[in-house]
Amino acid sequence: MSSANNPAAAEIAARTIVTTRVFDAPRSLVFKAFSDPDRLAKWWGPKGFTNTFSQFELKPGGQWNFVMHGPDGKNYENHSIFDEVVEPERIVFRHLDKDHAFQMTIIFGEEEQNHFGEAGKTRVTWHMCFDSAARCADLRSFVTDANEQNFDKLQAQIAEMSTRELSITRIINAPREKVFRCWTEPALITQWFTLSTWVTVSAEIDLRPGGSSLLTMRGPDGAEMANRDIYLEVVKNERLVLTDAYTSAWEPSERPFMTVILTFEDEGGKTRYTARVRHWSIADREAHEKMGFHQNWSISADQLAALAAKI
Repeated sequence: MSSANNPAAAEIAARTIVTTRVFDAPRSLVFKAFSDPDRLAKWWGPKGFTNTFSQFELKPGGQWNFVMHGPDGKNYENHSIFDEVVEPERIVFRHLDKDHAFQMTIIFGEEEQNHFGEAGKTRVTWHMCFDSAARCADLRSFVTDANEQNFDKLQAQIAEMSTRELSITRIINAPREKVFRCWTEPALITQWFTLSTWVTVSAEIDLRPGGSSLLTMRGPDGAEMANRDIYLEVVKNERLVLTDAYTSAWEPSERPFMTVILTFEDEGGKTRYTARVRHWSIADREAHEKMGFHQNWSISADQLAALAAKI
């Protein structure tokens, strides 16, 4: 029966704004973009808005409290309660606000099955049901545009989650020959290559395709750990590619984790230094991120820059 012949359905439709989009990712990943509060905080809200979460309990009766920071500098308190959570299919919550209270129902639908019977895309549909048709009519134009902007941000977040690569880039105030030396001379790499509280105490480098790099690091408790990589590509002063997928040329390792691509580009006497780290799986990339990739590699890059500028 259509809403025209069903007064109750027509009344609900008048209070509801529906937004839908198909995302090129499996719904387990799209659901994770919502269920992981660190991810959700990055994309929730219209363009230009950011968030600070204080409470996120994704379960029936759970609280979701956060401050949304507007591009105009204003802060907006948000309070919601989850009514239903069915992973990875459905989330229902009530947004509690005297000016624009609504119930949000989010549906994660599988789309376009491949020949293995697996769905590789996800249709996300938002049903925002307001307390009154009048309030819904007042907000319809603004909310429709805001939801599309929110979906744009979700799309960017899904793209980030779908990649297996992490990277950093620095402009280093030293010629690339010196930056390259800091990566390839044992006496130099031990001076700057540190990760968190671990320091590099020795280095053995056989700089050629198929050659190995063996860095021994010591932790705060005195324990030592050997990190062996094999060079896949060596272009002097321009590019290094190394991986832990091999223990020697070309013996596969038991548990490959990453391939590192380093580029050294001339910037008028300075160096555009880029480190790209590609992982065997999205799970490996996520694990590396949680281990502190951005913080650790950024600190190391700063130390690399400082050493390259003085040698």
